Amino acid sequence: MDQAHGAFNKYYTEADTLLARLPIAQKFQEKTGVSKVYGASGIAGVGLLLVFLNIGASLLVNLTGFGYAGNILTENGGWFDNTVLIFCVAYASMEAIETPGKEDDAQWLTYWVVFGLFNVLEYFTGFLLYWFPFYYLIKLGFLVWLMAPATRGAERLYHSGLKPLMLQACNSQRSVPANKAAEAKSD
Repeated sequence: MDQAHGAFNKYYTEADTLLARLPIAQKFQEKTGVSKVYGASGIAGVGLLLVFLNIGASLLVNLTGFGYAGNILTENGGWFDNTVLIFCVAYASMEAIETPGKEDDAQWLTYWVVFGLFNVLEYFTGFLLYWFPFYYLIKLGFLVWLMAPATRGAERLYHSGLKPLMLQACNSQRSVPANKAAEAKSD
């Protein structure tokens, strides 16, 4: 029991330190008298419950696609170190563009390609996917995996699946006109 209490206190302290950086969390705590950690946990819990019950799940999950949880699971095991918990992907993308290195540019550009393709596919198959139990919970987990810097899921999916498919499709498209031009010259 002491071990569980110690773990709770550790994560509570990390979350409190993180949320102290957000002015809105500070205002929430001052106005309500409720700890900002409990407030954020309550909001996240209600959001997950709504997704689980499929009440506004599509909107909430797609908004999560534009939200960014930072290094929630990092290599050294800390949950909240050196991150801002709620961080806009669009802002992270703009920030990546402004940095001199290209590694973060590639991460976010790849994320947007995968996210966009996923949404296009979902548009055409949404009426079928809606009937799968827990579809939006699975999608939520998938989007978090795509965007998390610790997993770099979008880059993995792009390099292992999308890139080979796109190169194959582009090469087959390029070879068709070349073959027709060669046939026209030989006639």
